[in-house]
Amino acid sequence: MSDCAKKMNGKPRSRDKRKGRRLFFRITALSFAAALLIGAVVLVSFAIVSPELPPENLIATINDIAAYYEDPDNDWSISPLVLPQEEKNWAAFSIFQDQEEITGSGIQPNREEDTEYRVRPGETLSEIAYAYGLPFDLLAWYNNITNANRIRVGATIIIPSIENARAAEIRMANAPRAAAPVQPRTSTQGIAIGFESKNTGDSNVSVRLFVVDGAENLKSFEWDLGDGKRSFQSEPVYEYSVPKTYVVRLTARDNGGTIFKSNPLYIDIPHPGSVAEQSSTRFVTLSSPDEMFVVNGTITKVARYASVDQAPLDFSESDNFLTKVRFTRSGYYGLTVMEPDRGEQYYSIFVSPLPSMHADANVSQFNWYRTQYNTGTTSNCGPASAAMAISWGTGRYFPVSTVRQAVGWQGDGGTSFEQLVGVIKKEGVNATIEPLRSVQNVRDVIDSGGVAIVLFHTDGIKISRQDPSSSLFDRYYSDSVGHYIVIKGYSLNGEYFVINDPIPSDWGANRFRYQDEISMAGRNRYYSSTELMAALRRASMIVIPRAGR
Repeated sequence: MSDCAKKMNGKPRSRDKRKGRRLFFRITALSFAAALLIGAVVLVSFAIVSPELPPENLIATINDIAAYYEDPDNDWSISPLVLPQEEKNWAAFSIFQDQEEITGSGIQPNREEDTEYRVRPGETLSEIAYAYGLPFDLLAWYNNITNANRIRVGATIIIPSIENARAAEIRMANAPRAAAPVQPRTSTQGIAIGFESKNTGDSNVSVRLFVVDGAENLKSFEWDLGDGKRSFQSEPVYEYSVPKTYVVRLTARDNGGTIFKSNPLYIDIPHPGSVAEQSSTRFVTLSSPDEMFVVNGTITKVARYASVDQAPLDFSESDNFLTKVRFTRSGYYGLTVMEPDRGEQYYSIFVSPLPSMHADANVSQFNWYRTQYNTGTTSNCGPASAAMAISWGTGRYFPVSTVRQAVGWQGDGGTSFEQLVGVIKKEGVNATIEPLRSVQNVRDVIDSGGVAIVLFHTDGIKISRQDPSSSLFDRYYSDSVGHYIVIKGYSLNGEYFVINDPIPSDWGANRFRYQDEISMAGRNRYYSSTELMAALRRASMIVIPRAGR
């Protein structure tokens, strides 16, 4: 290449290099600016979503960034992240400012540092420790309190910070042990407690707790309410809302420091659908897949289906005054019906998988099925079956725990026919023990409108191979025990008994529920009549006639 060509080609290359450098610096500057902008956005986002960031840091971060972008001397003042005044104040408006110390309310001061708490009239050290989530003995040790039963009104208690509480636990565990003080005497008589309750709407029940019989001059009270909460009043009034059985206990002290412990008290909160006076649901049993559901009104909703058209329904007739419908699949359905005379009415419908005879009334105002799950104690299949029998025979709800308390606790919790019949008859139901030698004996009871309680060994019934919440056939648990159930029907082909099984003892593994949250997997199951008869542990049955017979 000639020198001329080199010179001519060299100038454009030198000019291109200068342009390239300027372009590179511009891109670098823009990239740096973009990085700053993205970093600010990430910082704000992190401050908003991070659960660990204290609220005051969140406010400071938002205000600092906003001020930075609003500064006219800042090269990035045109950023879209400029915040109006109302948005800058958003975090401050959202922070709860009340720092009043209310024990047990969950409103507590900042636990980053030790804080002082002044004892109010009637408060105990255990109450204060409970309110702040601290062990009772740790709070006493931290405050050098040797007699925890004697704290003065107006005295100042130091509440340790979270960090100091952890360190104090270690120091207390390693501290040299002083000579063990004489422990307060525990009353050998114990203390008896009772309760009164009233329904306050839906499943809410207001309960008043009190001492029935025990020591006089009681100074302090600590009620374990059975749901993780505690009360320190002498006669607390507490409202329960979640249906189950709550085990309540009391620990009390008198003026001399003697400790009294109460009997366990079982407080049963029923599902509203299990109490005729509270139930707004109407329960219907269709004893054949071909049986029609007939109602005055229009079906407007089917539970678990987006629309009525998508539900497995075959309408024969439907208008504003009359609906006739057949269900194309067996199982449980929740139907909302607009009725001209009553307005919106909810129906819980069971559709039998086989043509069957059921002892249920055609339409019932309540669900009498009961389970031993969440009834306060284990081994409650017998009491649960008896509670169903009492509900069946009287038309009213009866707690499983009340049956258990009546029969007492023997060994592993087993109960006898005689004990269960005694409780059932005491409630006004004419229960009898009858021979059970054939399938026909049970069919005769069902045909007369009654139900029967039997005792069998669970290994005799095969376990369902399908999902128990959708399949209604066979056993749905793995227990190998003697077990009480209620027989409430039979299939017309003679192959099955229709069972109300109150669920055996492995509660943790048996949480199957149908969508209506009332019927558990033990309701209306189909057990082989041949298998059940072969598995009987007693050739007898408890017969319970229908209410009014």
